[in-house]
Amino acid sequence: MKVLLLVFLFVSSVQAADGVRILIVTDMEGVGGVNNADEQLLPGQRRFEETHRLLAGELSAAVEGVLAAGASEVVIWDGHDGSRALSVDDIHPKAKLLQGRPTPATYYLSNRLYDGILFIGQHAMSGAKDAVLPHSQSFAVQNIFINGKQVGEIGQVAAIAGYFGIPVIMLAGDQAACDELLALQAKAETVAVKTLAGKASTLSLSHAEAKTRIEAAARRAVARLREFAPWKIDGPIELKFEYYPEAPGSSSSALSTETKQLLPRTVTYRGRNVLEAFQQWLGK
Repeated sequence: MKVLLLVFLFVSSVQAADGVRILIVTDMEGVGGVNNADEQLLPGQRRFEETHRLLAGELSAAVEGVLAAGASEVVIWDGHDGSRALSVDDIHPKAKLLQGRPTPATYYLSNRLYDGILFIGQHAMSGAKDAVLPHSQSFAVQNIFINGKQVGEIGQVAAIAGYFGIPVIMLAGDQAACDELLALQAKAETVAVKTLAGKASTLSLSHAEAKTRIEAAARRAVARLREFAPWKIDGPIELKFEYYPEAPGSSSSALSTETKQLLPRTVTYRGRNVLEAFQQWLGK
């Protein structure tokens, strides 16, 4: 009995030391206070540094939350502007930063490499109702489907993560992005840092309040980790992209309503499973 007790205590101490491993996927369009693609999303724009600071604040709050819940490793994936939006100087001292191009079809994942995935600053898919700056990969994409189910960047990450047995457990972004994750993972923790107000304006939480809610949600998500299941999609897989038609001399983000009403250009990729379909799409 004494030997069994010692073994139990040893195993428990090892598990406690290991903790859980968390991946945080970042973007910028879903950050609180962000609503203008011409001023807030790219380096050199008038308010980009403000957005950069706000993203770093929301991100730090999320890291604090997962660490408070017992996580032993936190990796942040820079997911905006070709993985060029963050610096190692921006992140929490106890986190690590993953960035660079090209993104592999695995999305840097492998079998149970992480115990859970969080989204910070995430936007909704192209065409989502009442969404702030919605798009899927780029503003040129009209729709993405996996086996007929419409998905955006949230669904793409969730599908690949599910293939590797990893659940998505939390998201902070606009209300439409929160609803998008909840449709895939009903038990997920979400923080709506802003909602659409009018045609393109936003009603946002203060940055301080957003950070408070994000930290609390991240802590709850990790504490409830055993309640989440990965989103698994049985093969074979058909991954279909529908692009807005190209208008001569126009950027895809500025197409006229009449042009967008034309039939989209469609490209389809297939595989025996989700990973194979993504490999066909990304060519690797």
